Amino acid sequence: MQKPKPYPQLIASGIVSGSLYLLLYLYEREILAAFTRTDGWYPALPVIAALVFSFAHGAFTAYFWDVLGVTGRRGRRFRWTRPRSSS
Repeated sequence: MQKPKPYPQLIASGIVSGSLYLLLYLYEREILAAFTRTDGWYPALPVIAALVFSFAHGAFTAYFWDVLGVTGRRGRRFRWTRPRSSS
């Protein structure tokens, strides 16, 4: 039996990801002013923002591929072998 496709999660993560990009676009000047400050904890803001965007976009992308039915290949694992010497 096939598991149901995650349409609600796809829609929710798409809304979250799209909202983040929309907010970045709408508040570009304010965000740039905060991210270019060098006092206190302000230098950590770009790192935190990158992690938040990465998480939101990654969740949307994962659900997107699940809905399309694209999955990783299961089966044999790759094993490293030593190259054979030609002597």
